[in-house]
Amino acid sequence: MRIAGRVRSGQDSRYGVEFTGCLLLVFSLLTVAGGNAAAQTSRVTGNCLACHDGHVYRTEFPASVHGANGCASCHTVKNLSRHMSGTEKPVLVACGSCHGGIAAQFRNNFHYLQENFECQDCHRDIHALKPAKGNFKALVLKQCTECHSNDEYVTSGHGEAVLKGNQDAAACHDCHGLHDTRVWHTSLEYYPAEAREFYTRVCIHCHGNKDLMERNGLSTNTVKYYEETYHGKVKDIGYPTRVAGCADCHTAHNILPKTDPRSTVYAANLVQNCGRCHSGFHPRFVSYMAHPDFTDAKKYPVLFWTWVFMIVLLLSVIIFFMIHTVLWWRKAYWEHYDMEKSGMTRESPVPREERLQQIERFSPVQRVLHVVLIFSFMMLVMTGFPLKYHALPWAKVMVEIWGGAQFTGWLHRAAAGVLIAIVVYVVWMSLRYLFPKGQGKEGFLKRLIGPDSMVPNLKDWEDMKGMFKWFFNRGEMPKFDRWAYWEKFDFWAVFWGMLAIGLTGVLLWKSEWSSYIVPGWVLNVSSLVHSEEALLAALFIFLFHFFAAHFIPSKFPMDRIIFTGTYRVEEMHEQRPLEYERLVAEGRLDSLKRDYPNIYLNIISSTFGYASLLLGGLLLVLILWAVFS
Repeated sequence: MRIAGRVRSGQDSRYGVEFTGCLLLVFSLLTVAGGNAAAQTSRVTGNCLACHDGHVYRTEFPASVHGANGCASCHTVKNLSRHMSGTEKPVLVACGSCHGGIAAQFRNNFHYLQENFECQDCHRDIHALKPAKGNFKALVLKQCTECHSNDEYVTSGHGEAVLKGNQDAAACHDCHGLHDTRVWHTSLEYYPAEAREFYTRVCIHCHGNKDLMERNGLSTNTVKYYEETYHGKVKDIGYPTRVAGCADCHTAHNILPKTDPRSTVYAANLVQNCGRCHSGFHPRFVSYMAHPDFTDAKKYPVLFWTWVFMIVLLLSVIIFFMIHTVLWWRKAYWEHYDMEKSGMTRESPVPREERLQQIERFSPVQRVLHVVLIFSFMMLVMTGFPLKYHALPWAKVMVEIWGGAQFTGWLHRAAAGVLIAIVVYVVWMSLRYLFPKGQGKEGFLKRLIGPDSMVPNLKDWEDMKGMFKWFFNRGEMPKFDRWAYWEKFDFWAVFWGMLAIGLTGVLLWKSEWSSYIVPGWVLNVSSLVHSEEALLAALFIFLFHFFAAHFIPSKFPMDRIIFTGTYRVEEMHEQRPLEYERLVAEGRLDSLKRDYPNIYLNIISSTFGYASLLLGGLLLVLILWAVFS
């Protein structure tokens, strides 16, 4: 493959045939074998000038970048007589014979492959070529715009900075390459996916360089905060063509500050700009912030204080229940150990013949709801957290398991729809409990604050204080009724979570429709709340709910009650003595007696339960890895 040049129009190509000059040329070629290379080059060049004696050869060529090489370094004469007679031109030596590295790049160049360009198409006046001096980027810009007339770029922030001498500003070759200009479809109009990936990559190359940004007084976190938006997360997880990249909003060449009316991100131009990807939105949709710094209290106060609130909420809940769990584990384990060591056993006041009798705690409907809840919650974690922690390798693997970013999103929304349906059904069940047929106001109040209610009351406060006293050997463990205070917290956490995660998730689900209800900046708040509340929910379930339900010594390694629905009367008396006494006093205990779960239900319960615990443990490890890395 020859990478050389065609003879350009305007170059001096005459071949003199003056007799004296020709004799001198023949003599020099016959004797060129003698002497050193420099002398040979000088003699050959000098004798070439006998015929090729124009100004460009005598004056400009010796001062050019190739002047020291001489004529024979680029031109080879095969037949001197034919050359002298003007019937045969000299053979051009491939530029790549000296410029091997550049030639290797140029072989993959778009201009070479598609346009049949050769070196001299850009490097014209080769005999007078001088080393590049001064503003090299401006020279490249001038060269490229001879063919590519792009007024947008020349008048843009980058082009203007280049012409002013800023060598950090992007010239044509900084994005598209110089000798290695690749075959890319960079038209956002005709090839949006390919162009989007190309421009996003080259923009991040410079704007992700902290030193470069600091030198030019630009934000060092533009890329960081873009990658924390939905667009950036999907891009980072391996699907850059499915979401808006840099050029989708800022265009490819018209890169101007948002204060410039010509800029695509100027306030008056945002509806049209956003409308290139989004449709059917209210004009206030454009108040969405593309890559905000939520830690900047002055510039983004609403986002900042939302972030502070969520962090305080997350840390307060996690720290409190971490302390609660560690103290509970220590007290329960040591107490169990001391009794085991001394050979003591707790004597149950329940008659021996009734101790193994099964009592129903959860109805079949409640058990089915819990199983469906487990499925939907696990799916939400496995499809949502890879996007939250998009930079980690396990996130990309998990998205691939679900079939890619788009299908992962569908699964996430489907699981969210199931969870919303469960919450709606539980609300309906709660209303039926509070307002049964034939009950007046008195019945409502009794049910609202009664022992079967999930509404917190003063006894819960006293139980919690008593629990901490028990932790530190300052009293007996409190006696609980049907629901303990941490179980009520579990219950209401679901409703708080659905208010926070569910409502924000619905707003983000159809952001264009949401703009008819809330302004675009609310979507930024929603994204922040959705993400942090999801983290709180996952950590609480996998750390504290698992412990209280399965890992305390009396239940370890797993309590199957949520799957079988029943437990022994003896267990009921031990764990919920007030409920046992109340049911006996009211004569309702017999109505809750059930047969022992059959073997198939036990096998299924154990298999599903252990699988859920193992999966939850694995997800907890991945989440903690992400949090602490």
